[in-house]
Amino acid sequence: MALSIHSESAGMSPSELTPRGALKRAWVWYLVMLLVPFLLFVTVVVSLLNGADERHATMKDGWFLGSIAFLIVAAPVAFALRSRYFRPYWRGEVVSPRNYLTGMLIVWSVLEAGGIISLFGCLVGHALLPCLIPALASFMFFTPLWPNGRAMIKRTGNADDPEMYSEPR
Repeated sequence: MALSIHSESAGMSPSELTPRGALKRAWVWYLVMLLVPFLLFVTVVVSLLNGADERHATMKDGWFLGSIAFLIVAAPVAFALRSRYFRPYWRGEVVSPRNYLTGMLIVWSVLEAGGIISLFGCLVGHALLPCLIPALASFMFFTPLWPNGRAMIKRTGNADDPEMYSEPR
């Protein structure tokens, strides 16, 4: 669930991103990134139903292995980059809205790209499997990372209390 973030605009320049603005932008990006693979998947299924009989086993295997390799390498790098943007959070401080949005977009973009590469492999190989498996995996990792904005708000209470601390999503 998303948190309601109230921000004071006193002392902020008009070009500065507020926590509420960052959360709104994050939700727009997240929902668009949910829609794109769905539409691509529908396109893949429709094109496969329209008589794509020829099979390219080597192309199919290459796209499958390539998309798996991309996700294995790029996903941990994306999470490491996000942790750099979220560095104040690890110290118990608030993450700036711009860093929050940038960090989340990095992770979402990498997972989205891995899924899209896999779905293009379905088109190139003229078969749903095995290329659909990495697309499903990237979608599975993407969906629980919805924007909640917790890293942008100041926590009250003991920072060492396990009830107060949560990993950023």
